[in-house]
Amino acid sequence: MEKRATIKDVARLAGVSISTASLAINGKEGVTDKTRKMVLDAVEELSYQPNNAARNLRTSGTKVIGLLIPDVRNCFYSEITEYIRREVESYGFFLILGITGNSSNNEKKYISEFISRKVDGVIWVPQLTYVNDIEHMKKLDEYGIPYLFLAAYYEQSSAPFVMCNLKKGSYLMTQYLIERDIHNIVMLIGDRRVDETYISGYKMALEEAGLVYSESNVYESTYHFDDVQKLAMEILKERPEAIMTNSDFTACAVLQAARIKGLSIPRDLSVCGYDDVIYATINQIPLTTVSQPIERMCKLAVNNLMNLLQYGIVPDSVILEPSLIIRDTVKR
Repeated sequence: MEKRATIKDVARLAGVSISTASLAINGKEGVTDKTRKMVLDAVEELSYQPNNAARNLRTSGTKVIGLLIPDVRNCFYSEITEYIRREVESYGFFLILGITGNSSNNEKKYISEFISRKVDGVIWVPQLTYVNDIEHMKKLDEYGIPYLFLAAYYEQSSAPFVMCNLKKGSYLMTQYLIERDIHNIVMLIGDRRVDETYISGYKMALEEAGLVYSESNVYESTYHFDDVQKLAMEILKERPEAIMTNSDFTACAVLQAARIKGLSIPRDLSVCGYDDVIYATINQIPLTTVSQPIERMCKLAVNNLMNLLQYGIVPDSVILEPSLIIRDTVKR
């Protein structure tokens, strides 16, 4: 009896990833017309038909997906939540949300709650503080609940992830500042152990330009607006030419500190964000920032989780490219 074609066979013949093949077959966005045609031609050539019995077996649960996020005060995470909700519902599933507040104890509680509610899968946005105990992740494995990481990942876990190239974004922003003849650049981040990728891009751009990287120019803060603003007030006493941040939320706190100090942006100080969420455009001065393709990341995360549920296929991790968004907070 001739072997039945699988989605892996379709992807191989079309020369695309399984995720892309799945997006094309399911009629989802994020696939070019040319690629979609290649996939559908492969479907026809192989006489591919989804194994609906297997798909129904794998998705005959509660039709609920759990989403873990660390915070809702930062619009980056609220945008993720909305995009994930839309995409999950487009597959006929529902979303339940767990807000961990950057607490491992809360992560453990939500994982237990997700298990008790018999969720079909979990999309996990890691917390912003360093985590060295991942025992609670094993509970999902024990109950056979698939999960993947979004926007970042825990290095102790081998679970797949979808995220942006954070190092490249930081590199591009630093390079842009240097091209504007701005050399005294301070970086403001959260937990250094978590945000090392931002630092590495910043450091690489400085060294490529023949500038000295100094640890003393990297500042750590909490993710509370008032704390960031207070630290920024102290940093501004040193009169840096520019402050780079790892989020638009943090950049807004820096801009507020600069206003209190009576500084003119960007004449007296250049400020850069990261993420390109709504904060970047509703500010009094539109924010120069790095754009993460948040919607694309979310669509891929949901699609990859659905591949796990429907086909039992463990997806490859995906790293998407950032882009520099030039607005008005950097001296030209």
